[in-house]
Amino acid sequence: MRTGESRYDHGDLLSVPSLRKDGARISVEFTIIPLKGTEGHMEGMAAIMRDVTKRFEELRALRQKLAAATGSRREP
Repeated sequence: MRTGESRYDHGDLLSVPSLRKDGARISVEFTIIPLKGTEGHMEGMAAIMRDVTKRFEELRALRQKLAAATGSRREP
């Protein structure tokens, strides 16, 4: 933030584990957008977040089924 530059490109989608206020674990995807003033200086950021827990759990279950079907013992 200090430099006004991000190590991520504009529109990069990041996925992270998170906690809801009630303590439940969820998976979240988000993107951060820099907000620059008229002279191009960084004035703030905006983030768009969404809960992707259901999709993440479905993907994990599919990977486990695939591993079982191919005889792989490695946890995906």
